[in-house]
Amino acid sequence: LIDEIRENDKVEYDVESGKKGLNAVNVKVI
Repeated sequence: LIDEIRENDKVEYDVESGKKGLNAVNVKVI
């Protein structure tokens, strides 16, 4: 993660399936 995410921030991300289940990718604060 590039941006620091605080508790009340809204974020958007893409979900992809990985070896251990779903991973959030391309996470960014909106």
